Amino acid sequence: MKVWIVDAFTSEPFKGNPAAVILVDEFPKDKICQALAAELNLSETTFVKPLEDNKYHIRWFTPLTEVELCGHATLAASHILYQEKLLQRLTIDYQSLSGLLRVTKSTNGITLDFPLQKVGDAFDPIIIEAALDTKVNNVLHAYDDIIVELEDEDTVRNLDVNFNKLKDIDCRGVIITAKANKKYDFVSRFFAPKIGVYEDPVTGSSHCKLAHYWGEKLNKTELFAYQASHRGGELNLKIEEDRVLITGNAVTIMQGNLLFPK
Repeated sequence: MKVWIVDAFTSEPFKGNPAAVILVDEFPKDKICQALAAELNLSETTFVKPLEDNKYHIRWFTPLTEVELCGHATLAASHILYQEKLLQRLTIDYQSLSGLLRVTKSTNGITLDFPLQKVGDAFDPIIIEAALDTKVNNVLHAYDDIIVELEDEDTVRNLDVNFNKLKDIDCRGVIITAKANKKYDFVSRFFAPKIGVYEDPVTGSSHCKLAHYWGEKLNKTELFAYQASHRGGELNLKIEEDRVLITGNAVTIMQGNLLFPK
């Protein structure tokens, strides 16, 4: 099996979010997929199986578990399919645990057509404030995550979190966010220690929720976002009814062959 490491949501190497991309004729057994993801130890390892022309089955694994949706690894996988000239046209259809996902390529980058995941009811801010050790403006359920709005961009960028307390919160991950000072519409960070990702550098799936949250708050359907991890990454977002188009770039860092399983 061939494997690539790709930095997603960046045009520069060693920024954005690294993902492993493994092309397979058939998926290995689940325990092998999980073992490989743990061995590579990136926030996501994605396995891509061809179905027919420009149609693929995609699966995503953190070091601890399989997940239902991952943006940066989908971007990374698509980047490899384009790079290796394995496609007949510029549109890719992925079968996934989140249904059909469509990806297209243009001069602006690679665009993921993902479900818009609407935010829900309020969440108890006391639990969040204890884990983050800071006051919060707003806390909401957001599909399988929690969105936490903080006072300003600087607070988001400089925040230290208590990961042990975050693990006790019943959700996939905690998204902290604030309105941006100037260049971007908003900034965010994403923490998911429960699934083995303490801080994800750039998270496409969290922006399925953030697009709805900030789209409603700012009354916009097009947003420019920055995930303010130590690596950092930019995302262009466009809301179209119940979908969000997430556009970014990617850079191949390395490639090789897996020796196991044989």
